[in-house]
Amino acid sequence: MKTVFKSIFIWVCAGMSAVASTGLTPSRAPAVDYTTPQALLSEHFHGSERVTYVKVKPDPSQRAQLESRLGRPLPKPEYTFFVAQSHGQPDGFALFDDQIGQHEPISFATFFDAEGRITRVEVVAYREPYGDGVRAERFRKQFVGRGSQSAFRAGTDIDAISGATISSRSMCVGVERAVALFDLAVRGRVGAVLATR
Repeated sequence: MKTVFKSIFIWVCAGMSAVASTGLTPSRAPAVDYTTPQALLSEHFHGSERVTYVKVKPDPSQRAQLESRLGRPLPKPEYTFFVAQSHGQPDGFALFDDQIGQHEPISFATFFDAEGRITRVEVVAYREPYGDGVRAERFRKQFVGRGSQSAFRAGTDIDAISGATISSRSMCVGVERAVALFDLAVRGRVGAVLATR
């Protein structure tokens, strides 16, 4: 990666660490951080000239559209998409997010190509004592190639992992939300983002 905004990485790493440190009790398994946002962005977008970001804060109308589409409320008021670009064109996008599992949030990343198709899903941190089978490539690769016209129902569209049914469902919910957010709030703004960053 030729140019990287280190402040972006510091900000996102601090934010993910803060989430990882909340809500745990001695009776629960500690969070296991499998990677970091900085490492994932650097590795996935290693050929890009720069990585910037765009903040997505759905207005009431957009929020209503998203919640109607997803069938559940948005858990956050704002989301940050990372934008990789070269020669003034987008190489891809990434969203780091959390989705509650059985008791604790699962931190994950969804990567997209320039057209909004999923290219990769990674579990960044897992906090439950069981169910981490969702980290398996055979589960995660089921999301690759899906986009705004795809369905994400665990057990129907995405095969759930035995022993990790709740985590499988949670990942489907989170990745579907990432796709919906990209489709509604990022896709039409790509030109403006590239022009101002």
